[in-house]
Amino acid sequence: MRKITLFFLLLISCNLNVESEKNIIAKVGEKFFTYDDLIEKIPNNIQRLDSTLIVNSIIEKWALNELLINNAEINLSEFEKNRIKKNSNEYYNSLLVNSYKNKIAAFNSDSLVNENEILEYYKSNFTNFVLYEDVVRARYIRLNKNNFNLNEIKRRFRRFNQDDLIFFDSISLQLLNYSLNDSIWINKDLFFNKIGFLDDEEIDRIVKKTLYIAKEDSLDVYLIKVNGFKGINEEAPLNYIYKRIEELIINKKKVDFIKNFDREIIENAKQKKIFKIFN
Repeated sequence: MRKITLFFLLLISCNLNVESEKNIIAKVGEKFFTYDDLIEKIPNNIQRLDSTLIVNSIIEKWALNELLINNAEINLSEFEKNRIKKNSNEYYNSLLVNSYKNKIAAFNSDSLVNENEILEYYKSNFTNFVLYEDVVRARYIRLNKNNFNLNEIKRRFRRFNQDDLIFFDSISLQLLNYSLNDSIWINKDLFFNKIGFLDDEEIDRIVKKTLYIAKEDSLDVYLIKVNGFKGINEEAPLNYIYKRIEELIINKKKVDFIKNFDREIIENAKQKKIFKIFN
């Protein structure tokens, strides 16, 4: 690919009156565009037929930008240009300081969150966590209706104790699709979209009555059991918002750490007489 690129660059260099030893392929005023500049901007997936167009486009885009900069330098007042420089410096300093603080905060061991902290936060703020969607705790299995073990699978699916969970793990290759982690809350629509053939009325009946159902079509059998349901505006279950609470606590710890860090920086500078306030 690089050979193709260099081939086209050589063609272009023949059409440009430039000194090849300076590696220059274009010029605007006193600014130069080099082979190295161009190679950095050429896409990796460039096709040979498109190479000339792409190369010319890159060069013209660079030239246009330089011409606009030249025009701006001439037509903007010194006041306007100084204001832009000041804003640029402030923006750079802000990025620099924020990157430094984030780096320091990332190494703060206090930012780690344990399960007890999450539980305590949830208990103290549970009224603030309400659902904006229906959620369920449920399990389902889809398997071929001619499965030789169908009755045993149905029996174990309904009972579903620890031994049954081990059993399903051992026959997982026989199952066409399944979701057996029914201790975790999941968006209702997301769960039933995996099943697909139930209409809204059927889903509402299964969900609100926490039913077990077995349905089949011409090829497959579907076993579904809903163990729990919570609707919109109800209190959100802890394991459904566990990650969100964890992120809230981490962010709060980060903010607190940075506040303390700022105070320590100031105090340390005062003690070392690096920072002084003159009356």
